[in-house]
Amino acid sequence: MNMKNTGKLVLSALSVLGLAACAVGSTNEEFVGESQQALISGGFYGSDTLFNATTAAIAASGVTGLTYYGTGSGKGEQCLEGTGAAPCNTKAQTIAPMSRDLQGSCDSSGTGQKSNRIALDAVYIWADKNADQTATGANLANVKGAFCGDGDGDATSCAGFNTWGEFTSGSTNPSNALVMYRRDDISGTTEVFKALTGCTAFCANVQIVVDDPIAGPRLSTDTPGTSSLVPTPCAATDSATDCIGKLVGANVDAIGYAGGDAKVASGTYENKPLVINGVAPTEANIRKLITDPSNKYPLARFLYLNEGNGTRDIKEQDFLDWAFGVNDINDAIAFEDILIANGFLACAPTTNSPRTPLNCGSTGTTCPSSL
Repeated sequence: MNMKNTGKLVLSALSVLGLAACAVGSTNEEFVGESQQALISGGFYGSDTLFNATTAAIAASGVTGLTYYGTGSGKGEQCLEGTGAAPCNTKAQTIAPMSRDLQGSCDSSGTGQKSNRIALDAVYIWADKNADQTATGANLANVKGAFCGDGDGDATSCAGFNTWGEFTSGSTNPSNALVMYRRDDISGTTEVFKALTGCTAFCANVQIVVDDPIAGPRLSTDTPGTSSLVPTPCAATDSATDCIGKLVGANVDAIGYAGGDAKVASGTYENKPLVINGVAPTEANIRKLITDPSNKYPLARFLYLNEGNGTRDIKEQDFLDWAFGVNDINDAIAFEDILIANGFLACAPTTNSPRTPLNCGSTGTTCPSSL
């Protein structure tokens, strides 16, 4: 069974049984059917960008009884620190895949928080490929303008970027209105996008794709928990990141930002990333985040498998030991290969001999690293 559906079925059953079912709200999304018991008994939260890679890694690790729910990096960090609403009001999980680093001061008590870079990625600006969207790139300033206007979502400034012709040159239909999609506010991808573009608030016409833990991806304006509202062409088993990739690939006028896992490489919904400021999001240009930061792809970023300092469940420890190659370096290589297969980049070239998996340099915060 698909791990995402497994998580949804667990959460649905707990909701029906009345086991601490609750809703956790943010500005743009609502989580339903969650419970502290579901989290403690083997589920954990974190980056939606890393959903497919993490579920594949759990399967490859051989650890049983461990389910990854995704939903967003912000959710994962709340659960690490016990700072969110139930089930994240206690440190019920101690590992969290994240598409951005830990925020705030580092809590070094107990075993201490750890900031572990595991791969390279980018916040790609996706456009349709199969319907022959002829535009190939845009300036970062216009990306900001399309999604956020002058940065704070002002309606007048947003109106200056409503069409493809206003957004960039060389488009298939310059007079057509942009159709825009984004991740929600608990997403680490959204946090990175805002930080790198200078956005603080979004234009009203940008549609938000959220990850409903019961029904699958949906627009934030739709009723939670209703699978019939999963937008076409998305599937209930898709993550929100997957869904953005398909929505863009299905519409010549659409753009959306998401991580590398949104790539649709072939078929009906094939998409492409736009060149930004004349820099293509190639492996070499994204790796410049490490080797030549001033010339990197402007929206390059690291991905993380971060640690908290609560009481670690044995299943979490076993998975972490496998992912980091504690007992066998080939396990870490297998984990890195899964990350690569899901559209992410190894920090060190895999052709290096000997190969050095997860070799992403020092941590980005005051927290130390386990790697």
